[in-house]
Parts: sequence; C-alpha cells; structure tokens
Amino acid sequence: MGPFLDRPIDDHFREIDTNIRTPLALTYHFGRRMQAGGQGGIILMASLSAFQGSAFISNYAATKAFNILLAEGLWEEWRSQGTDVLVCIAGATRTPNYVASSPKQTGNFSEATLEPEQVVREALNALGRQPYVIPGRSNRVISFIMRHLLPRRLAIQIMGRVLKDMYT
Repeated sequence: MGPFLDRPIDDHFREIDTNIRTPLALTYHFGRRMQAGGQGGIILMASLSAFQGSAFISNYAATKAFNILLAEGLWEEWRSQGTDVLVCIAGATRTPNYVASSPKQTGNFSEATLEPEQVVREALNALGRQPYVIPGRSNRVISFIMRHLLPRRLAIQIMGRVLKDMYT
C-alpha cells in the first residue's frame, strides 16, 4: 500500500509472483489433473480494485485483474469438461495481511469489510454455478455503481481518494 514509486521494484515483482505466477502455476498443475479426471473446481482470488485503476495499489489491482480474466476464460473453456472455475472478486476482507496494513476506517467502508469465512462460504456456494462472485451485498452494490453508473474516470478518482484516506 502506498505510492507506487515509494516501493522498490522488487516488491512489485514479488506481488506479481504471488498474485499472478503462483495462481497460474497452480491452476495449470491442478487443472491438468482435473481435466484428465473429468471433474474438479478451482477458485481464483481477485479484488474489487481490479475493475479500475486504483491509486496506491496500482500493481496489486493489475495483478488481480489478471486473475479475473484468467478465471473467466477457463470457466468457459473447461465447464463442459467437468472442471468448474470461479473467480472470487472480494472487497476488503479481514485477513492478517489486511489487518497488518493498518487501514484507517473511513465512512461506511469498515461496514463493508467482510470476515474470511463469509468470503469462503459465498465462493464455495457459487462454484459450478457462475464464472464469478462478489461476496457481500454492499460490495455487490458498490461494484455495480462504480462499474455501471459512474463514468470510469470518476470511479478511478473515488477509489484514489478512498485509498489515500485509508493509508496516508
């Protein structure tokens, strides 16, 4: 979290390794086995920040956008062969890394922070039914507004202000 250039380039590369290379390698490895066996399910994790450029988490948001596109493509490619693929597009979730980032709670944002158990439950319930899920009613509403009702430029600016308030 923070200004892009304040983080060393190696941090950005580690984020790419963690959020793109590792899920890709695991999907490839287990996807081969599931395809050979004719059944299975894969859930990739993404973030609401992946829907538009997000200041102060630009590289993170970009890595999560990769997972959305990978999962959606594989959902269509593999679903007729017995392998379900889902991307879980989570908002703020009270994980150890999220808590360690020490976000300031601003406005109603803290109310939208989900517990990991809710995210897992909603993802598992959606697996095999659809290509993606956005856990949490408020996250679905916010996502709809940001992606469909606001001009993209405004959505980017709003996210920038929210993240700046949370982390500076």
